[in-house]
Amino acid sequence: MAPPVAELLSPSISVHCSDLGFASALGSDYSPPVGEGSLFFDAPPLIMLRLFAPHHHIGAALRTCSPISDDDDDDDLLGATITYREVEEEPVDYEITCPGQSFTEEQQGELCLNWIERWSDLCVQYSDSCDAVSLGGENAPRPPWPLKVLPETTYPCITRGYCYHREYMTSDTSQTTSSLGFSRPQDMMRIFSLKLSSCKSKSYPISVYGIFAVRDDLEPLRNYVFNRSRDDPVMIHQDSLALPLCSPCRGMYVLDRALLEVDLWVKKEGDGSTDEQLLSVYVEIDLGSSFDEIFTGQVHSEDCILDMDYAFLAQGVEAIIQVFTSVDSPRHVRFIASSSSFDEEIVLFEGKCVEKGELFTHVVAVKTKEKLEVRLEWENSLLAWTFQYGTLGASSYPDDDSIPFYVNVLFAPKNRERGPSRYHAWKERCRNMGRKLPAADC
Repeated sequence: MAPPVAELLSPSISVHCSDLGFASALGSDYSPPVGEGSLFFDAPPLIMLRLFAPHHHIGAALRTCSPISDDDDDDDLLGATITYREVEEEPVDYEITCPGQSFTEEQQGELCLNWIERWSDLCVQYSDSCDAVSLGGENAPRPPWPLKVLPETTYPCITRGYCYHREYMTSDTSQTTSSLGFSRPQDMMRIFSLKLSSCKSKSYPISVYGIFAVRDDLEPLRNYVFNRSRDDPVMIHQDSLALPLCSPCRGMYVLDRALLEVDLWVKKEGDGSTDEQLLSVYVEIDLGSSFDEIFTGQVHSEDCILDMDYAFLAQGVEAIIQVFTSVDSPRHVRFIASSSSFDEEIVLFEGKCVEKGELFTHVVAVKTKEKLEVRLEWENSLLAWTFQYGTLGASSYPDDDSIPFYVNVLFAPKNRERGPSRYHAWKERCRNMGRKLPAADC
């Protein structure tokens, strides 16, 4: 069953909801909880400081947060070969890389309070949904929960501290390096689907373009799961609101938390000046302790809701699915991936294959002990190949030499070791620049 709203709002350090104005919104009987989708999740003090930090609008309680010591650098954060521009001769100028630093303290305080009010409203709505679902018994499906859309600016932004913009390098729109990855099993994220569940004042069909990218613990640059230019939008119909996923360039390693970058638009006639924005937000998602279970999280904006079906995998490895064909005439095919641990499927490819050679490559995350099945829908036939980590080649495959498709899967083909945390790298770069670190970060 879904957790009550109490499991959405609990701070994990000495900050009380009454100090933040939640008591009046939720009533005197409200008691704060813990869990995925929470206001602060089970976050360390650093995350609290990134969002609110000391501010006269927020309350003196936040000033009691314990400072982050050097010993905390590598406790919870990250994985492998964090490039973090360490090859550059000159360090990144952190004075100009945060878009949130242009706000005044008063503007930041107002945005923060609005953010709290909006977030508490969403949590109350989720609680009401849970109450309604609970009437259906213990096996009733969990309702979608709101994902944590971050405010446009935070207190560390305006004080040039370690804000989420700097942590995830949001000013850098480069794609992450495809060669990064682990050879050993790690905590990973798998995204099954993206779907527009609500778009106000929209007349279908609509042409949607933009990006949905994950900035993870391995390297905080864009790893696309949806990427359509304005010249190549996808047509969304009212009876089919799913966004077609593209292959990420590598696996998504969520050793602590990750940032989802969403920027979606509706294409209109003309040069783009009249295009309508659906979503343009950053969403932070925490690993927590919920492994190997599919969740539906919702990204909210004023005009749109985007549903994301996803799961965190304990002991996950990267699997690169390669499909080749000898077909030399246009034929419509559909490839789907599924695994023995989940009922949800991932559409790998749907379209026409028009020439011989590699049809596509798609990266997915799988658990080490589960079977990965790749299915082909072709000419009224359903064919399947089964693979498993640690087994060379397919353990089962169509026994028909006339099938003009070859499927191969490479498991954990990369070999990287753990490196220093992003926070540690940021502090070292600040010291190298001669900057004095904020008191809360020292």
